[in-house]
Amino acid sequence: MANSLVNPYCIRWAKFNDGERMPFLVKRSTGTPLEDATYWMIAHRRILGVQSNTLGNELRGLFFIYLWADARGVDIQQRLAEGVFFSLSEITDLGNFCGLSIEKAVRQTASRSPKVASLQDRRKATKGLSGEKRNRLAAIYSLIEFTSADYLSRLSPWPSRWDHYNSVRSECLKTLDGQRKGGGRRSRDDVGQREGLDEDVLNRLRDVVEPDHSENPFKPEVRFRNYVIIMLLLALGIRRGELCGLKVTDCLFGTKGTVTVHRRPDDPADPRKHKPATKTAARVMPLNPKLVDLVHEWITHHRSKIAGARLHPYLIVSSDTGKPMSLSNVNKIMERLRDAVPGLPVGLTAHILRHSWNDWFSLEMDKKGYSEDEEVKWRMRLMGWRDPDTARHYLRRTVRRRSDEVLREMQDQLTIGVGDREQ
Repeated sequence: MANSLVNPYCIRWAKFNDGERMPFLVKRSTGTPLEDATYWMIAHRRILGVQSNTLGNELRGLFFIYLWADARGVDIQQRLAEGVFFSLSEITDLGNFCGLSIEKAVRQTASRSPKVASLQDRRKATKGLSGEKRNRLAAIYSLIEFTSADYLSRLSPWPSRWDHYNSVRSECLKTLDGQRKGGGRRSRDDVGQREGLDEDVLNRLRDVVEPDHSENPFKPEVRFRNYVIIMLLLALGIRRGELCGLKVTDCLFGTKGTVTVHRRPDDPADPRKHKPATKTAARVMPLNPKLVDLVHEWITHHRSKIAGARLHPYLIVSSDTGKPMSLSNVNKIMERLRDAVPGLPVGLTAHILRHSWNDWFSLEMDKKGYSEDEEVKWRMRLMGWRDPDTARHYLRRTVRRRSDEVLREMQDQLTIGVGDREQ
């Protein structure tokens, strides 16, 4: 990308002495955090216990209101301080702008166009970005709501001014909320949605990651480690962040082996710039003897021989430096598999394996004849969820399989005399 098209905003991270990581939305030209975004993050979002990685994602969503303001010549702070806010056309334009890719948004900023997005841009913006658009608008809504509430509180000595500011503020937030709720609705289609891998694809993946498989695409020195990574993801259904956050001491060996997934949001022992996070509840998960042997072999015969791994307690490490495995390195492993191995889907990710685990779990529950309430309760514990509705996001294949089975049974009850018809 040319220098003129570099995003003028970026996220920079700070690590405090207690281990807490904190992202800041920074303007590149000054190198200083943006005041309103920083105050919103610290006084509103952080105080609610929002994890640092989520804060970073929300600040990236705020890129778009600042890029839009730069492109349209709007001073956000002045608008909110004076109670002018935004017109209907501006809010509509902002909503469309949030549906653009970051590259197109930066390009509009570079051109300093005061005009709203073209119809062609709006059509392109809505394709494939509905989730991102909704998240960006949610962060923007929260920022404007919180920041304007601060300005509103300062007007309490002047009731008439307070009433006017509050009226304009409420109308602006109502319109913006309409953009947030309506502009990026989740697809209700049963086609093209993310779900677990087919059984034959899973078998192909299990085979090819075996360290001595002829099609294993990795260097010999990382094959066993990558095999452990894939097996743990498939066997436990954990997130990549939970995997990268495991410590050697989290693993209990023996006939009743376990691995404990902990929540360590501010671990000073973690040297990584972007610390993996456990989004779900802490939990103890059983390991069968084969998995116990696999993890034990990794620790005693492989990890122990990597010099840098002795300097920290984390289970999965880089083969070169011994440093704790980063989230980006897990992504690269998946990228290498899907690029180098025929038969693996282009959408192969660590999170797809989590979907696959949930499909597998449902099959086992069906085989054993457990009730739906039992399945939901046990799935919540193993996945670390608190809300039963979360399970629905991971059950597309299972819902489709069960409903298709019922439909076929209904069709089998029909009398269709194809063979008896006159020719």
